[in-house]
Amino acid sequence: MSAYFRSSIIVGLIFGLLVSLACPVASTPATAVSLGSLAVQESLQGKRSANFLPITGKLPSSGLGDSSGSSASLNVSSSGSAPLVEGSVLIGPHVILSGTWDPLDIPGFPTIQIKQTCLELSEHLEQEHYGTIMPPVQAGWTPDVNPREAYDFVDLKEGHLVYIEVECGTWSAGEGSPLIHGVNDDLDIFVWPPGVNHTYANSLVGASTCTGCNPDVGTFVAPVTGNYTIGLDYYSGVVPMGWRCYVSAIGFFHGVVMDGRFAEYDTADIGYNDVFDVRLRMITGTSLDDDLSFSTHVIRNVEIINFFPPNVTVLTPGAVPGDEVGGLVIINWTGSDLNTDEVLQYSVEISNDLGKTWKIIAYTTQTSTLWDPQSAFYGLPPTPREADGTRIPNFLVRVNVTDGRFYASDTSDHPWILRNNEGFPIPPLELFIVFLVAMIVILIIVCDVAVFLYRRGGPRKKRVSLPRQSEIIGY
Repeated sequence: MSAYFRSSIIVGLIFGLLVSLACPVASTPATAVSLGSLAVQESLQGKRSANFLPITGKLPSSGLGDSSGSSASLNVSSSGSAPLVEGSVLIGPHVILSGTWDPLDIPGFPTIQIKQTCLELSEHLEQEHYGTIMPPVQAGWTPDVNPREAYDFVDLKEGHLVYIEVECGTWSAGEGSPLIHGVNDDLDIFVWPPGVNHTYANSLVGASTCTGCNPDVGTFVAPVTGNYTIGLDYYSGVVPMGWRCYVSAIGFFHGVVMDGRFAEYDTADIGYNDVFDVRLRMITGTSLDDDLSFSTHVIRNVEIINFFPPNVTVLTPGAVPGDEVGGLVIINWTGSDLNTDEVLQYSVEISNDLGKTWKIIAYTTQTSTLWDPQSAFYGLPPTPREADGTRIPNFLVRVNVTDGRFYASDTSDHPWILRNNEGFPIPPLELFIVFLVAMIVILIIVCDVAVFLYRRGGPRKKRVSLPRQSEIIGY
């Protein structure tokens, strides 16, 4: 073996060892991951926050990365591999997304393999609010003195990567029109998560404020889920003064990482319906992963609907006008949900004043229940008689249903009459049991009678007289 060949092998082994130590990639089966925590960690490390959050201006379309270095495809597997396009509306109950990368072929580069594929869904919030600052305006820079000149509010989720931009100026043509910036128009912005004091030290963008900035911008990672307060300190003293606040927030909170160039994800695992950006991301274990314009493929504004409200229909009583019931009241209904893997919970209510007031009589997962009007706890008086002895229907039954996300309800088709306790009707199951027992008793009696008659009327056996003992011995 030549010295050149041995040196090549040694150099190759050392290079491979260094690459493995610097960019480890686990080789594991398909695993669901908490992508919210990944986004926060990467942002804090400064690896991808610049790609998500521009320094100035609104979040550009390239902020999520657009694949240009390799061919990728995103499909709806549950719809016959239909291509996924921007603005798609996908209806479940199980919308399954799949993504595939073509093999990497980069001229001038050694062979690089896609070791893992990450299929992610992000939630993108984009809002713009405006208002007008009216006198009086507190002079000077007083970051720890309330009140600020203006406040705005936005709901954020933990892990959201947030960009905020605020400008002030004179409205060019009434509130909401473009702002004209004056030479001395200056402001600072502060953002506080819910539950903290509104001080400079507690502001999530305190370090981003600057003198003479208009607009002023800031970026941060939302530490908790809740309603955030945006405070505006305005300095020029010219009032009234208009302000406009733009907020863009994005976070990849759902998805899977799978080995190889393919990933598939059942979006019902998200647990709710929403509009998402869908991103396919390759993991090679090289510096290519940090270039989102190369390593990602994004389809935006995809509405995914996996969860549907349940349906419920009251059957009896009240199926026909003037329906009358007495004794133990049997209440029947039907319930259904396109999400067949969900357990429906029902609550049953009774009204004896045509729906003005209601009394809950049962909670159940079944589609029927029994109500005893004579019960001291659940009871209601029967339908009263009029002067002429007639009864006007005054009872209604309402059944409410929930699948844990949505609610629905239905009421009797017609009001019905509750009679006095005139005997309790026997439910169908109990009636069948009574009938079966009665038939068995009758069958036993018939058999006994048949056996008795047979024994009485059958042929009698001839009686045989045995000889006496004295006759046997000859006495």
